Amino acid sequence: MHLHIVTAADVSSLEISNLASDRLRLSYIYQAAIELGYKVSNGINIPDADAYFVSALTKEIDEKIIFQLKERIKNKKKLLFTDYVDDWLSVKNSINKNIYIQLNDLGAIFTVPIEGLANRLKKNVIKIFIIPDGLDKIPNIDTTPINNKTRNVLWHGHASNIFSLIRVIEDKLVDYEFNLNVITNFSSLEILKKTKFKKNPKCNFIIHNWSLNKIQEIAIKCDFAILPVNKKWASENRLITTFRLGLPIIAETISSYKPFSKYYSDFKNDQIYSMFNNPALSHKSVKLAQKKISSEYDKNKILGLWKKCLNIDL
Repeated sequence: MHLHIVTAADVSSLEISNLASDRLRLSYIYQAAIELGYKVSNGINIPDADAYFVSALTKEIDEKIIFQLKERIKNKKKLLFTDYVDDWLSVKNSINKNIYIQLNDLGAIFTVPIEGLANRLKKNVIKIFIIPDGLDKIPNIDTTPINNKTRNVLWHGHASNIFSLIRVIEDKLVDYEFNLNVITNFSSLEILKKTKFKKNPKCNFIIHNWSLNKIQEIAIKCDFAILPVNKKWASENRLITTFRLGLPIIAETISSYKPFSKYYSDFKNDQIYSMFNNPALSHKSVKLAQKKISSEYDKNKILGLWKKCLNIDL
């Protein structure tokens, strides 16, 4: 069985990629296929193969590549998978939407990280596998009462998340004085630099270049983290990573966060005040969340789900 993974990523460094879809999904797909004994190739040039897996779409995967796939699959019995991690089919006039429509027309099996996305697809997609994101390759960090006089607060994310951060620091957190450690990439930093706040926040911005090592380095110096969200159907991966960093969290609730809602605070005024006043009150909740994560997101369990998906009969 020859599986070709359609991706522009360097498969030798998937586990440290800036893209969560590479670290927490594609790395698992690659390992699962190898463990199944498949011959695995990768790249955006499409060879002849028994099965194809189109990774979460990036700018390198365009309609020319989909045309290559059509030519390889045409009138042949081949398996086709695609990883669908954002609700592109609901976006008007989107290239990615057109690509997913074409993949669906080719009979692609869709893999999604959360049930909400599966429910969005059910009307139009025949076969869907729900497989959660895996875990970042970091250890669980114990909660530590830092108790900085001026609170050190962590936020990590990229351009797809930055507008939610801007929204809360110019509103709910606008009058709090704290050090905001922003761990991000260049594109979201440029957005932040160009932002004209409706009301200037009192926080002090400390900017760090995104990497898993940097997130761990900064987390141990922070009192808690904030995780506002602007994508309704995002997976729980940032929430889970933050709990594993040993940090109490103020978060907004979306469907994938609900199973963890009793372990974090939300952006209600009284809960924000309580977190700034005494984040150590949430340390027990963080430990319980870490225990739940270790049980439910076991690597072998998630690899087993990918193997079941990839091993489907033609």
